Amino acid sequence: MLQISQSLIKEVLKHDHCPKQVYFSFVEGKDLIEPSEAMLTGRYFESELLGACRGGKKQEAKMINKGKEKAQAYKDCDELVLFAKGVLDNLGIRISENFIQVELISDFLKGNIDLISNDIISKDDIAIYDIKWTGTKEDDRWNGWGDPANNQDAEIQAVHYTMLYHKKYGVYPPFYFLIFGKDRWVKILRFRFSEDAIELHKERIKYTADKISQYADEKWKGNGSFNKCISCPFYNMCDDRATVPQIEEVII
Repeated sequence: MLQISQSLIKEVLKHDHCPKQVYFSFVEGKDLIEPSEAMLTGRYFESELLGACRGGKKQEAKMINKGKEKAQAYKDCDELVLFAKGVLDNLGIRISENFIQVELISDFLKGNIDLISNDIISKDDIAIYDIKWTGTKEDDRWNGWGDPANNQDAEIQAVHYTMLYHKKYGVYPPFYFLIFGKDRWVKILRFRFSEDAIELHKERIKYTADKISQYADEKWKGNGSFNKCISCPFYNMCDDRATVPQIEEVII
């Protein structure tokens, strides 16, 4: 059984997801999308702040002038890292190399946690932290973090990691997003969950598990449309790709 991560749940919840695409990405571990400049900058920020980004890897800076100089975006990011380190120090958050980029696995659930450290509020307790770099403005409701209560991706990540930690260790730790804007702003979001939110996520997990079991039984048969397939990074290796556009009938 494929272990269920928060990113797998998000992908399966998409109305137009393709089982074959899920297979290539989550079973074979191929990149579903080519990392954007913003994603690479975010990984660099994370690895410079914590010591590593996801998977324990180190993201190198983009270089210019024949590899002699960092690109300006990465120079700016270095300054933000210094700012962020000062914020973490002032909050009293301790960083230990044994508790960064922690992969937690319990039965059929898994997750990759940026940082496990002492709680900001109760220093003797453990908390989970996810570090975010963003190029958006602090009040951006549509592409950023201006409306966290309606950010489903953030909700799924937060509740999944919290439930996973409870499943493995028997306690529900506080969960925080530490968001740093490239314009030097910071937002600290603590996500707290009602029983209804926990039950909703259990339903998402079950839905995802049922879908994955179905897809495995069906040999991960692809169902993409031509327009979806032609933009898929796995197009040339997929036997189920659509090679001609579908005809849509319009009845008037």
